[in-house]
Amino acid sequence: ISPDHPALLGSLTPPIDCPPSKILNFSPGPTSLPPAVEAAIQSRCFPAQEEKRLGSMALSHRSPEFGRILERTLAMTRRVMEIPPEYELLFTQGGGHGQFAAVPMNLCPTGQESATYIVNGTWSNRAVDEAKKYCRPHVISAMEEDGTCTSFPSLDRIQSEIDPTSAFLYVCSNETVNGLELHRLLPHLDCGVPLVVDASSDFTSKPIAWRESNVGLLFACASKNIGHPGITMVVVRRDLLGKAN
Repeated sequence: ISPDHPALLGSLTPPIDCPPSKILNFSPGPTSLPPAVEAAIQSRCFPAQEEKRLGSMALSHRSPEFGRILERTLAMTRRVMEIPPEYELLFTQGGGHGQFAAVPMNLCPTGQESATYIVNGTWSNRAVDEAKKYCRPHVISAMEEDGTCTSFPSLDRIQSEIDPTSAFLYVCSNETVNGLELHRLLPHLDCGVPLVVDASSDFTSKPIAWRESNVGLLFACASKNIGHPGITMVVVRRDLLGKAN
């Protein structure tokens, strides 16, 4: 076998002279689909006869083909959202709810740290309930006694009530259930506490002032605006990495 054979390079693109009926996919993760299904995908996605490629459903996450997809996706996200170089981009599982736990678990190393949560609706309220397992939430709430919420705490109130020792200040930028959206993030607070943003329902819909708002971490479940369910994009400032509980 030639040393540049696609299989030896980890590639999943079959040689040009290999009939599709002879392709067996032993890649880790995905598996071969029934020939009729593969033929339908081939005809719809790659109608040109000279293109014998596998769809993304059959690509291994270790293959160079997927590597190129990942590199292109990261570069495009950085460009479109103007993400500064000091931020790392991650793709995680678990949806937005998974980050309700992952954020305090990764930013509060002992579990005894304080973290200030602005509660202005359903999703930030759920985030507090989960955070209680992994840190000590300090809540600035705009919720009414009947459970409704029609306003966002003023900047003066936030400045006066935030715990300055907090590991982070948490906010949901678009509370879809309650109908409250921040069209601009909070400015850099005097105490210097980094901002954590749940941007699941408005990510890519408006610019993010990464440095001006002192964003430490932003997460967004892909199913709202940027992809399919089950994937969450996390943008985290590198100085906050390496502090996991």
